[in-house]
Amino acid sequence: MCRLAHWPAHCPALVPKIFVFVVLASAIPATGQGTVEILTLRDKPHPVATGNGHVLAGEKITGRLVALSVKGVTVEGEKGRVEVPAAEVLDVRFRVPGEAMPTSSKPGGARVRLADGSQLSCRGLAATPRQVKLQTEHLGELAVPAAKVSAVRFGKAGQGVTESWLELLGRPIKRDRLVILKGKTLDYLDGVVGAITDKHVNFLLDGDEIPVPLSRVYGVIFFRKPGGGTRGTAACQVALRNGDRFGLSSIMVEGATCRGTLSGGPGVSVPLEQIDRLDFAGSRIVYLSAITPRDVEHVPYFDVTWKYRRDRNLDGGPLAVGGQQFARGLAMHSKTRLVYTLAARHRRFQAWMGIDALVGRRGNVHVVISADGKTLLETDVKGTDKPQLVDLDITGRRELQILVDFGGDLDIADHLDLAEARLIRKEP
Repeated sequence: MCRLAHWPAHCPALVPKIFVFVVLASAIPATGQGTVEILTLRDKPHPVATGNGHVLAGEKITGRLVALSVKGVTVEGEKGRVEVPAAEVLDVRFRVPGEAMPTSSKPGGARVRLADGSQLSCRGLAATPRQVKLQTEHLGELAVPAAKVSAVRFGKAGQGVTESWLELLGRPIKRDRLVILKGKTLDYLDGVVGAITDKHVNFLLDGDEIPVPLSRVYGVIFFRKPGGGTRGTAACQVALRNGDRFGLSSIMVEGATCRGTLSGGPGVSVPLEQIDRLDFAGSRIVYLSAITPRDVEHVPYFDVTWKYRRDRNLDGGPLAVGGQQFARGLAMHSKTRLVYTLAARHRRFQAWMGIDALVGRRGNVHVVISADGKTLLETDVKGTDKPQLVDLDITGRRELQILVDFGGDLDIADHLDLAEARLIRKEP
């Protein structure tokens, strides 16, 4: 053993080794960010499995997260450092190391829906007609303009009334709606919701203000004018492991923390260990199922009418092409024609095309896809065919037309799916 006072003289061989170790250690970045998987728009798209069905994505890149911002993502992989520009990033998924990390228990306070589609779990809530103060589980205290809040659920989701609550959320209303749980059934009254405290919801009904005990209220749904919430301003959508999701107009990863700005709101920060995924697709692509076609035409072969469907197959089930299920896309029956306005804002049209698996090996259609009157794709699709990638250049085009015509077998089982049918936006 070397005595400390004389170690340089007695142990000269150790000096370069220790020096090298110190240099290498200082060059290794912090590993708090963890491992991520990035779904990109690079290379030829193909179906990639996710927790919500399959999506079309190009190259999948895996590595330790080095940097992430609105400019792009950098990871350290087996082949070195890889930088992915923001325009090529679809999705960033955070892997859970070792055993599945326990998620935070959902608080018993409230589940808040914002007008832009965000959903936040809150331990507490106080509201006036102008402002709503939230004590969120992971984002701390937030003050949100009341006009940005679309609904608040106080009751538990596991009481057999979840579907009824979601159905009420989808109904058009002309006044605020107070929802009460009676046994296992939801009932409601329409009026004006006033202040909300930890004990009461003040509710104006027929000119009378009633302090309704919070224990009796399952939820409130606020009347909002159409277009009050905007989704297009978010750079990405954040999905937390506890089910919360929200949009950020700016984002930056610093160490083990993700910092950003809520769309049209305050700055927030959240530990990376609580994040499940960062979805950048909303700022990169537009799903045809999310927009209304300018023109729809259906000519039945006999007397049976088949309306095209969004995000479901023609029988109301999940879109299934080649044994793979998809959450987004179009289902069309012969003979159907859809026309979409593009306004020269997109560069590619993509879809995973095939006869829906529900009808087996039957089905025979003739598909013509054109833009501004120019045919981009014309092909026959049969139930015996393998799924086909549709990837068409639509740069500068102002109109997209999809025609699903009768094939060689009348209209029997002509259930065509255009899974993941989407427009890729032009780079700014």
